Amino acid sequence: MEDRRLKKTISIAVETGMIMLQNGAETYRVEETITRMISSKTTSNVEVFVMSTGIIVGTEINDEPYTTVSRVPSIGLDLETIARANSFSRIFTQGEMSNEETDIILNQLKSPPQFSKPIRYAFSGMAGGFFVLMFGGTFVEFILAYIASSFTVFSMDKLTGLKLNFFVKNILGGLLSALSSIFLVFLVGLLSTIADFNIVIIGPLMTLVPGVSLTNGIRDLISGELIAGTTKMMEALFIAIALAFGVGIVLQVIIAFI
Repeated sequence: MEDRRLKKTISIAVETGMIMLQNGAETYRVEETITRMISSKTTSNVEVFVMSTGIIVGTEINDEPYTTVSRVPSIGLDLETIARANSFSRIFTQGEMSNEETDIILNQLKSPPQFSKPIRYAFSGMAGGFFVLMFGGTFVEFILAYIASSFTVFSMDKLTGLKLNFFVKNILGGLLSALSSIFLVFLVGLLSTIADFNIVIIGPLMTLVPGVSLTNGIRDLISGELIAGTTKMMEALFIAIALAFGVGIVLQVIIAFI
């Protein structure tokens, strides 16, 4: 009975850690959460090793070593889900929760409330547009960046459904962001309105820049998680290279025809 209870605790802790890791949590935070949850239910030593794509947990049950390995597929970024998972872990360690309660909460964490697509596209456009203003863009360039950013996020959602690898998907994302920006600048140019496509491109590109991955990588390195930190920074670097490659293809083609 005690064995089953501890194995269930480990399963719940690992599942909570997977949810956090899938939604962009730092490696050291996931390790602390899993360790805290398991240690609250056992006096045995708990060892947790977390990478960007997997979680390994080792402890003892009845003086026998017990290890579990879980592969973690990447999903995206959701800071609210991370905060909810962290709150759940603290409630879990403070008292007894029934299996039914934990299952309900974990299912809620796996299916968090989502903003509707129109709202996401609208605010993604706003984010890209305000980046253009930060770089000294005009109101016309703000509007163009708004439209291009919304279109880019919409396109990336469609590309995600094709299950492309992240490098190819970001090449296409950079290409589409540059194409949409240049096309919109060309359209307003027909109306005798001046806009700089170099400024407009900034907007949709900023919606794709992996700022959180880079920040988490640095934080993991500072915390001593060298493997996880290096992995996240390399991922951010390759995404940046892919975006630059996609934009570069478009600019080279445009320059060749001008």
